[in-house]
Amino acid sequence: MKRIGFYACLLSVGMAFTACESDDSDFNPGTEQEQTQTVTFEGSYFDALIDAPQYGGPQLYGPDAKYYNWCDEETQLCGYMSNTWGGSYGFAEGGSAISNYIDANINEPRDYNVQLAVPFSNGSKNFVVVFDNSSLKFADKKARVIQSMDVIGTTYALAVCKNGDGNDYAKALTGNGDFYNVIVTGFKAGEKTGDVTISIAKDGGFLTDWFKADMTPLGAVDSLAFSMDGSDKSNWGIKTPKYFAFDNVVIKK
Repeated sequence: MKRIGFYACLLSVGMAFTACESDDSDFNPGTEQEQTQTVTFEGSYFDALIDAPQYGGPQLYGPDAKYYNWCDEETQLCGYMSNTWGGSYGFAEGGSAISNYIDANINEPRDYNVQLAVPFSNGSKNFVVVFDNSSLKFADKKARVIQSMDVIGTTYALAVCKNGDGNDYAKALTGNGDFYNVIVTGFKAGEKTGDVTISIAKDGGFLTDWFKADMTPLGAVDSLAFSMDGSDKSNWGIKTPKYFAFDNVVIKK
């Protein structure tokens, strides 16, 4: 069965990102919906996992923050804290957090106090914010094909990409050759299945709206790993704040 294909289009002005839809008269929306499940992160279970305030809240930074996790009951897709240094610093060590914060101000430097915000709503309430290296797993260890996920840069990351951090540490990524990428790596039974790279910033253009990213090149996976790379680096890694957000994970049954 043929499906609608989505791919990134770079507009000539500002190198903005958008999603383009191919014309396919054989596409059957009803059949497609029957063959996929979409994790939307909506409902009371996910609502209860939204921390307040965005930085320093009890769920993501309290004494039990290392145990913070979410799991979609229908698909078994789950996200966790990374606990890179043992979990004492909570979300500051990386992980994936449920959020509903919207903050459109990306035209001046921002900081970690808006770390859970995105600049625009995609029409739904909740989404996931990823910080630093993080992973998702299917709790039942069954491999599945993830068809797509909607992705956007966060308010904090995009504001720094556009303006710098205001402290002469992270620079604005506004020149040719500047970039900030999210790399999604798939795994099955511990073996790497492939990578998908998503540009949050490139050559002065920024992913400021939600974009449907094709995940099918990863094949069937039982886990995903997220990492970030960018052109503004020190000996300790990239200087750009390592955040992005995703929503509407479409999984083939």
